[in-house]
Amino acid sequence: MTWNIIKQLFFAFFLIMATPVIASVVMLNTRVIYPGDAKSQTLQFTNDDNIPYVMQIWSDVNNPSSTPDNADGPFVAAPTLFRIEPKTGQSVRLFFTRENLPQDRESVFYLNSVQVPPQNIEGKQNKMVVILRNRNKIFYRPKSIDGSVDNMTNQIRFTVTTEGKNTKLIVINDSGFYASFLDATVIAGTQRLTFPVNMVAPKSQASWIVNSLLSSCPEKVKFTLINDYGGHTSHEVSLRK
Repeated sequence: MTWNIIKQLFFAFFLIMATPVIASVVMLNTRVIYPGDAKSQTLQFTNDDNIPYVMQIWSDVNNPSSTPDNADGPFVAAPTLFRIEPKTGQSVRLFFTRENLPQDRESVFYLNSVQVPPQNIEGKQNKMVVILRNRNKIFYRPKSIDGSVDNMTNQIRFTVTTEGKNTKLIVINDSGFYASFLDATVIAGTQRLTFPVNMVAPKSQASWIVNSLLSSCPEKVKFTLINDYGGHTSHEVSLRK
């Protein structure tokens, strides 16, 4: 399979990667933390399969449909296109292009990695090529951010407000770091209501209407955050009205 054919396959078939198939080539970490003063970061990929793959890597700002042709992220991988042999690893250097970004808070981007298997596997010519795509978050973290990411929970606040007939639960992230929530559960007496919070950006907030879902006023919130290493930390706070 020539490099030209490989490139054509990336563009012609990459939409197939939405299929829920387990990737054989995985990155060591689930997210990339890029310090603002770093010259580069090393990414480690591992091929756990018994066949080789061709990999291509690019970054984007926030475009799940991005391709290497319209990649707009401020990060460049070296190499961007490579072959990874069975049961081996591959190191990739990630470079920041030094665009002007806020220095008092994190910025988030996305790393795309696509794996393409060989067309001819075990001599079987008539085989559909399934291309898989993974997206991982890149957190650009300036050195000048106040506070520590380890103490970020001290700057996350939950409160309840009433606007007309609506009662809202509000989460406020006063820190300079992204708060990556795995979940958040509101507790009101014996009732529990779980929200798909996802991420709350630095120095911002998110809110939900809860009066139609709970029969009494929310009392506290239990939530789980995802840390730099992909681990989970659980927390519980009382609500402020």
